[in-house]
Amino acid sequence: MASKKKRRDEDLAQEEVLTAVVLADSFNVRFAPITHRKPRTLLPLVNVPLLDYTLEFLCSAGIERVYLFCCAHAEQIKEHVRKSKWSTRCSPCEVIPIVSEDCLSLGDALREIDAKALIDTDFVLVNGDLVSNLPLKDLIEEHKERVQKVKSSVMTMVFMHAAPHHRTRCREEEVLVAVDRPTQRVLHYRKVGTDHKFELPAELFQEFSDIQLRYDLLDCHISICSPLVPQLFTDNFDYQTSDDFVRGILVSEEILGNTIHMKVVEEGYAARVSNLQMYDAVSKDIISRWSFPLVPDNDISNNNNMNKYSYGRHNIYLNKDITLARGCVLQEDVVIGPGTSIGSGSTLAHSVVGRNCKIGENVKLENAYIWDGVTIENGVSVTTAVIADNAVLKKDVTVEPGCVFSYDVIVGPSVKIPSGTILSSAPVEDDGFSDEEEETVKGLNPVLVGSQGVAYLYQPDAEDSDNEDIIQDMWGLTIQSEEDDASSVGSMGSDELSPPSSPPADDMKLFYGEVLDTLERVFTENIGTDNTILEINSLKHAYNITINELNGLVTKAIIAYPQRNNKDMDPPKLMSALKPVLAKLLPVLRNYMKNTECQLECLAALEDYSIHHPSTGAILMKVMQVLYNADVLSEEAILHWYENVPTDHADQHQKIRKKVETFIKWLEEAEEESD
Repeated sequence: MASKKKRRDEDLAQEEVLTAVVLADSFNVRFAPITHRKPRTLLPLVNVPLLDYTLEFLCSAGIERVYLFCCAHAEQIKEHVRKSKWSTRCSPCEVIPIVSEDCLSLGDALREIDAKALIDTDFVLVNGDLVSNLPLKDLIEEHKERVQKVKSSVMTMVFMHAAPHHRTRCREEEVLVAVDRPTQRVLHYRKVGTDHKFELPAELFQEFSDIQLRYDLLDCHISICSPLVPQLFTDNFDYQTSDDFVRGILVSEEILGNTIHMKVVEEGYAARVSNLQMYDAVSKDIISRWSFPLVPDNDISNNNNMNKYSYGRHNIYLNKDITLARGCVLQEDVVIGPGTSIGSGSTLAHSVVGRNCKIGENVKLENAYIWDGVTIENGVSVTTAVIADNAVLKKDVTVEPGCVFSYDVIVGPSVKIPSGTILSSAPVEDDGFSDEEEETVKGLNPVLVGSQGVAYLYQPDAEDSDNEDIIQDMWGLTIQSEEDDASSVGSMGSDELSPPSSPPADDMKLFYGEVLDTLERVFTENIGTDNTILEINSLKHAYNITINELNGLVTKAIIAYPQRNNKDMDPPKLMSALKPVLAKLLPVLRNYMKNTECQLECLAALEDYSIHHPSTGAILMKVMQVLYNADVLSEEAILHWYENVPTDHADQHQKIRKKVETFIKWLEEAEEESD
């Protein structure tokens, strides 16, 4: 009897092992030609392999066993796991690679797992390109409690609340969900795509009295599944994707009796790096610390302190083993890996630079992702691009937005690479996904890649797209086929292929209103400076606001805040109300006014606001004095602003300058005395 009881206890303990299945293959070629050499899960995201983010998330949530399902480049993934902290004796999580090179879909992978009888308890199903800090353990417990009450529930889908234009909402992943509000049971699920009209079965509204339609959700691609799920995939070979499975369960619910539920998480972070649009968005979120503790300075890979970063103001992350020449400028949201050198006069903003890179002099990197071992010579400009390992950009090369350079590409010197160009260092062999007769790479073109260039133009096969008329490029930009009418929905002109320099006016208004709401909470909830800056930065990313626009809009919001509920304040009362606001928010302004250009944007915003609000114009000189004394505005910036009068409505601008003449004279006299 004792031995039987012991076996039962051992079986129970085995059942309680928290298990996850991680799909290390995306089963598509969205990142080609980069993924012809390396799997997506090992691509660097802010200098850390994607897979490490996923495993860290699962391990921190208490997952004890991970089945890592590998298809393409399986040996690379196994070798990465073997050398990682997940294979050490002290690892709290066991990572078990499962190799099957014949699988072509999620359905094939789960059928293989079912055939091997690996799953006998509830498990978490995710992709190996997931970055998340959600409270997974709580979600698992909630799923288990639901299953105890609703035996038919086979899956809990995890969503997050996100407005339609949220940056991490990938357009191709947008969904419409009909849910029974009391039980959170999913009744209807469909990808939106380019559709603007939707049809729902009328019987849903007859059977359920409280249906909620949700189009404000971000699919986290985290599914908590019962052990029945792999069996259901085995029983139905039509299930190839998770969408197939969800639709199949919903359609056949009356026959099989299985149901799916959902959980909407209000706090936390989760996103898949499903294309380069999401690669860009998730990188920015990590740098802005929305994914904390999955941030650069926490050394996720634990790579013998080689990947340790210091964290500084304006989200600047620097490895200790780097060389920064005098005169180089790191503006904001910059990560620089070990062994990298930056030349004099170079400017970096919103960019990640990998290990052992050589960045020359007078280089400009804006929204650039530079991987390991890249050489960038003097005078190069790169905007919104991915440059893979060991690429070389010769001097005076300009890379326009939306470009991707695969491994070992050489371009230049003195060429301009057009927007959206994808280059490979050699003709790409067929990978099994494309038509063997389809030529995907064109020969060397010295006019395109330069006299010393070694690169081939890569062109994705349009027939691989789910929609034959619309090609979704790797940056999430839609390019219509030639047959499409120029006025059709979703078509884009040439100017729209690059990231917009300014958001729509409505987005600017929304951002401005959100900043005012944030300032309200600063005073009512006593929010600190760091959290205020973090919230403003997140709004910047959510509404696609440039740093130049942010400087002006934040300045206006701070000046406007005291008048929010009383627009008719006379100048003395306004100044009295503004003083405590400025005293509280000066550190916030100082955070953004880090150079003369930023200060000129602040002054332009003050001028514009004063033109439209006479009471503010009357106290403008005093406001400028406060900002000058607090080192928010420099003497150089103020005098430059004063001397350069805009030609548009010059009379109005002259009137504003008349109001601050006394202060300007004082500055000029002080400058003469110092000379």
